[in-house]
Amino acid sequence: MEILLYKFLFVVLYIVLTVVLLSTAVGIPGNWILVGVALIVALISKFAAMTWPYLLLCVGLAVVGEVIEAVLGAVIVARRGGSKWGVIGSIAGGLAGVLLGAPVVPPLGSVIFGFAGAFTGAVLGELARDRQVEPALRIGFWSLVGKAASVAAKLSMGCVILWIIVTRTWP
Repeated sequence: MEILLYKFLFVVLYIVLTVVLLSTAVGIPGNWILVGVALIVALISKFAAMTWPYLLLCVGLAVVGEVIEAVLGAVIVARRGGSKWGVIGSIAGGLAGVLLGAPVVPPLGSVIFGFAGAFTGAVLGELARDRQVEPALRIGFWSLVGKAASVAAKLSMGCVILWIIVTRTWP
């Protein structure tokens, strides 16, 4: 009976960690919380369950997720014909949207406003450069695609971190 209770508690922990992972999509640093959990597991197990290589891999994946999130949207905008104005507008608008949206409807406001800000920033940046609506809207669309791709990439890094934690701790 104790073994079943023990495994049940781990399943509950994994469900909580999955919710933490999904919180990454709404602007909460879920990947870093998972890294913190991995560190706690390492310390509790005296680095038996979570060894240094796995812990460093988790940190590396979290860093890669942050870099991808910061860069991917701008790369997609630039590759789809956006000017430096569109790229800068997309980044600045996305950041402004996240900051302005966070207090409006926590935590979904940061996501919705982040996407809207990236789109609006890219469109305004392109309009400032060319003053042509259709190309500006096209670049705004690609800014949305870039934002979605960056969130998906960051979540995928978190999925790998979660998988490492589960495989290293399952009783």
